[in-house]
Amino acid sequence: MKVSKRTEYGVRAIVQLARQWPQNFVQSKDLAKKEHLPTKFLESILLALRRGGFLESKIGREGGYKLARPPSEISVGDIIRRLEGRLANREGKMGDNLSLGEVAVFLLNERLTRATNEVLDAVTLEQLVEHVNKASNQQLEMYYI
Repeated sequence: MKVSKRTEYGVRAIVQLARQWPQNFVQSKDLAKKEHLPTKFLESILLALRRGGFLESKIGREGGYKLARPPSEISVGDIIRRLEGRLANREGKMGDNLSLGEVAVFLLNERLTRATNEVLDAVTLEQLVEHVNKASNQQLEMYYI
């Protein structure tokens, strides 16, 4: 599965917020600096996540963004679906007059989509942060979730 830059940047930012939860709000410019992201693009991503109910925001000097609920209650799948839309490998419907090969490809795509959703929904932000912390402590050795 390949995700867009929007989703990649959103996951990078929300992992930073999850690492700091439930502390104070973090400003988008600080998130952008920490993750080496374009600030304006990140702000539009954070706004989409806020509208999706994943973040809360506060205006002012002590303002910024923070998670709206605990990282243990937010799945990676929910975040990616908010930023990417439906996690389907290919759009389409089974219909009449399909060749045997077309039916086979449709069924494989459906199975792949279902498996992708199951994997991403099984990982919470809390678990992802734990794995990131372990990987960081192990000098970025290969570590699987």
